[in-house]
Amino acid sequence: MAGNAVSLLGASGLTSERLGLMVISVLALVACVTVHEFGHALVADRLGDPLPRQQGRVTLNPLAHIDWLGTVLFPALMAMGAGLPLAWGKPVEWTGNPRYLTRRFSMRTIRLMVSTAGPGMNLALALLTSVLYIIGRRLHIEMLAKIGGLLVPMNLSLMFFNLLPIPPLDGRSFLEFLPEVLAPIRDVLLRYGGFVFLALVLLGTGSGFSPLGWLMSPFWWLIDQYLGLLAKIAH
Repeated sequence: MAGNAVSLLGASGLTSERLGLMVISVLALVACVTVHEFGHALVADRLGDPLPRQQGRVTLNPLAHIDWLGTVLFPALMAMGAGLPLAWGKPVEWTGNPRYLTRRFSMRTIRLMVSTAGPGMNLALALLTSVLYIIGRRLHIEMLAKIGGLLVPMNLSLMFFNLLPIPPLDGRSFLEFLPEVLAPIRDVLLRYGGFVFLALVLLGTGSGFSPLGWLMSPFWWLIDQYLGLLAKIAH
């Protein structure tokens, strides 16, 4: 993969346009990852878990949440055309210890709340940047419209992707709510989900068919419909 990136640079050079795209893509992803991980940390903190605050994660400071490999290097290489369909932030750690946590909810519900808080923050940012996009289009503020047009689909894609019920994604918490008749499926996914996820990612690299893309295709259709609606409102 590194060899592909090197040959790409050697063949065409790092033009100012490509450099600009790379910087904008990385900054946009940093913003998405920051609000995502902040959501996990905030909800865990509000439910009583002390670890996220102790580790300085209850903050919107991007430096607390980015992983330099997964949030910066890989997205930069993707922006330059390398086939690296993977990016991530620094996972939020929390103890999950019942003695720290509120007793208003069951542990299963608490795990669901913490897990879905990250995608929930991506949804909130998508809605906020939707407003910026509409304002930018209506007032002919091109930069504002471009920022919104980039962040809306990126946040919605991250939200839907992370809600897939496959460990280690956030949607794994949904598996705990499956009926007992589906317990064998739940147990297999909880035990081997990491391998399943890795296989889904790798099988789509450099091939015509992507299993992960197939799983995501209904959500990308929904995103396209939403973007079309935004364009009509902004017209």
